[in-house]
Amino acid sequence: MDVYDVRIPHMRVADNCLLAELFHPLRIGKDIQCRYSIAHAQVPVGVTTLPHRLIRSSEVYYILSGTGIMHIGDEHMEIGEGQLAYIPPGKVQWIENTGTRDLIFLAICDPLWREEDEVVGEIPPTAPVLDDPFMEAAIQEAEKGKEEGGIPIGSVLVRDGVIIGRGHNRRVQNNDPMVHAEIDCLQNAGRIGSYQDCILYSTLMPCFLCAGAVVQFHIPRVIVGESRTFSGAREFMEAHGVTVIDYDLNRCQMMMETFIREKPELWNEDIGMV
Repeated sequence: MDVYDVRIPHMRVADNCLLAELFHPLRIGKDIQCRYSIAHAQVPVGVTTLPHRLIRSSEVYYILSGTGIMHIGDEHMEIGEGQLAYIPPGKVQWIENTGTRDLIFLAICDPLWREEDEVVGEIPPTAPVLDDPFMEAAIQEAEKGKEEGGIPIGSVLVRDGVIIGRGHNRRVQNNDPMVHAEIDCLQNAGRIGSYQDCILYSTLMPCFLCAGAVVQFHIPRVIVGESRTFSGAREFMEAHGVTVIDYDLNRCQMMMETFIREKPELWNEDIGMV
């Protein structure tokens, strides 16, 4: 008879939920003929998991307690205790806790979950920007900067699915060449101790100034809106162990192209090409 003690602690995983792997045939220590794996997941109040997808495996969420909104592809709906959601292979999905208590569910993968099968933070280019509320918040910051007469680049800092810092480029507004969007965001977040569980969002690939701050503070993941108008310092960040994800959003690209066309001298000043 195969009986296992699965009272194991939850750990934060790549998609930002707290997870305990209850059953995985490759980790049992004996030969078990089973295709699926089971995990116990927890999403705290107010937290949203990162968009992610499984390339080959399908997944089922069975909600044990709590309420939230389940997103699968371009569809979403409220979900709660006793309900089940099926996620086909390849579909981008995430879940947000909109209730007043932790959202707890079983996650069952078939075939069994493998790290190399999961892609975290990737959204198809055709998907609307609202698929990621944190990037939408960064875009709102960029638009705020534009309204103030500045350079339309915005940034937010996220920890545990919650925005803890916001900012936008204030070179013009503050008459300060150092206040790039990411720097403004980090300054507004204040002293937060360790950054190792944070994600920095920016509407544009960070320059070497901002990438230096990312590396200095050991921010492990950077998600950007686009890099077509400015390639930035991606290779520098990746060389220092930072995971960089480029959404390649047309909305962000058009915003920068319009600005560069209308104010080329200001843009060249900002990137040191005067």
